[in-house]
Amino acid sequence: MLLFLAAGLPHAAILRGTVVEAQTGKALAGALVVLEPVTGTPGEPASVRTSVYGTFEFSRLAGGSYLITASRRGFAPVHYGQRRWKAAGIPITLEPAGSALISVALPRYGAISGFVLDENDVGLPEHEVVAYRATQPPQLAARAQADDRGRYRLSGLEPGKYFVRTVARQYEDAGYLPTFFKQSARVDDAQTVDVELDQETDHVDVQPAPGRLVTISGRIAPPAQANVTLVSDTGAETTLSDAAGNFQFNPAAPGPHELYAQGPSDSRTGEIQAVYQSIFADRDRIDVRLDLRPLPQVQFVFKDTTGQAVSFHSVHVMARRKDLSGAGKTQILELPSDRVQFLPGRWELLLLPATGSFVATVSIARSRGEAGHPEGWNEIALSAGLETVQAVLSATPGAVHGHVIGLRQEPVPGAPVYLEAWDPADRRRLRDLQVARADARGQYRFTDLAPGTYRLLTSFDFEPPDAPFDASGVRTLRVDEARDLAQDLQLSDTR
Repeated sequence: MLLFLAAGLPHAAILRGTVVEAQTGKALAGALVVLEPVTGTPGEPASVRTSVYGTFEFSRLAGGSYLITASRRGFAPVHYGQRRWKAAGIPITLEPAGSALISVALPRYGAISGFVLDENDVGLPEHEVVAYRATQPPQLAARAQADDRGRYRLSGLEPGKYFVRTVARQYEDAGYLPTFFKQSARVDDAQTVDVELDQETDHVDVQPAPGRLVTISGRIAPPAQANVTLVSDTGAETTLSDAAGNFQFNPAAPGPHELYAQGPSDSRTGEIQAVYQSIFADRDRIDVRLDLRPLPQVQFVFKDTTGQAVSFHSVHVMARRKDLSGAGKTQILELPSDRVQFLPGRWELLLLPATGSFVATVSIARSRGEAGHPEGWNEIALSAGLETVQAVLSATPGAVHGHVIGLRQEPVPGAPVYLEAWDPADRRRLRDLQVARADARGQYRFTDLAPGTYRLLTSFDFEPPDAPFDASGVRTLRVDEARDLAQDLQLSDTR
């Protein structure tokens, strides 16, 4: 019987390992370890939690190449073999009846700490502080509130450069304006703060400038109890109006603000009522009137290159809200019909057609004749009524394929390949990077590409998405409609 069972098993490989804390080497219990076969290696992705001793095991594996990722709450995730933060992991290769033992060390996220100080270098209690990634425009990354001594700590930060800024705050005797480290009102004059994994950058003290704050209040019409949100470049604050529709926010810094309100459904029609309004508050604004209206609608009209209608089911629509504090979370819209209701305000839309086609042209808000960007995000401002998004889809996309080759001209299974849609005139990236992994034979492929200029890079050292391509390893090429371009790539670093 034992011989029979053994004969029924293939020559299986085993992968064992441990997950530890990077700083101390202590075992991390309950860490999630994910195993993913490189395309061409038999088997399905699998996951397991580490034991109390930080150990894990994957058994009955086919021979081939695998990618390993470990993560745990409070720690930065790590890909096995990863050389830099956000760089791709290096596959581990197992023989058909072999075994391997690995260790993965998880670092903690970085942090920024310091004090919020008044004019006499005395800590200001319960003062809110925010961190922005030092991008253009800056992106809100973290918020924290100072303690009773004025000390704050911004945690959970990825490596990189940040701006630190206090939020407007009114105390009993004085008001303080938003102020960047070091003591700057404008982001152009602010000093960046470097953050690294497993490190806390301290002594980032901010002394907010005293100043007069403004009061923003008003009324919902028709009178209703509604959630009202005030947005500035330091974030958002939400309050609930009373039964008569009156609302008021905490004192805010002078400058541009955006207001959103969402009330109950209309008693006659059952439709949700909402409103968006942009204001500039250089003084107290106690007379803001927010008129609730039915939600605006966006109609999607898709056609092919011959003018024939294309089903709205064949295109995925990605949407994210855009306001003064930055871009919101991306969501995939379900299109029950060719029309979708949106909350009013500013939005960005991205169209992703089904396999075998690409967006040739797109126009947003047809009534104003505005041309869109078929390859990327498009902004649309919605207040009331109906707006139209039109797109022409082509069924003849281009493609790029090839091999990733190592230093000895050998194929490199699992090598990451990055594809960048590139505007050579403005020297800018047109949309988010596309990433592919070479399969077990070192082959990669990108499909459904719009005609245009692209740049290719394969590297285990590259850190997407914000880093620029290394000019010494990048290939620039032209993709034509209905053409499948062959392009072999030399791995731009050593393994």
